[in-house]
This record gives sequence, structure tokens and C-alpha cells, in this order.
Amino acid sequence: MSRPAKTPRVSHQAAAARLREHPQTWLIVGDYRSRTTADDVARRIRSGYPIGAPEYGTPYEPIGAYESRTELVEDGTRVHARYIGETA
Repeated sequence: MSRPAKTPRVSHQAAAARLREHPQTWLIVGDYRSRTTADDVARRIRSGYPIGAPEYGTPYEPIGAYESRTELVEDGTRVHARYIGETA
């Protein structure tokens, strides 16, 4: 039995910039083999919580400016997000 192929590492800096360039549009952030990991990333995008170590911060600021969702795909779970702008 062979190991599953690695998925490309997600650049969240680039993803957040792309989302800000296309407000209100759902875009793919990345694919994750683990649904748990994808759900955690989606939650962190929505809440503005750091992705990775807290000292790295988050590109998804301000808090509440992004929405996210997950979708099951053939090789795992895909995270989609959109920039909705700063909340009042």
C-alpha cells in the first residue's frame, strides 16, 4: 500500500491577499488530507486566530472580516473562504 501524495503547503499570506483582492467571492484556500485540520483552519480564518505558532500572527485580520467553509473532495477536505470586509 502506498502513501498518499503530499498536498502542496498553503501560503496563507498569499491566500489572504487574494481574498482581499476579490471581496465577497468564495475562493479556494487549500486542500487538507485531514478533515479535522481543514475544520481547524476554517475556524482560525473566521476567528482571526493565528495559523501555526501564535508569534507568527494571522493574515486573516481584522477579526470577523472573513468567512470560511469546508468541502469534502476526493483526496481530503478543501477550505474555501471569502473576504467580507471589516465589521461595523
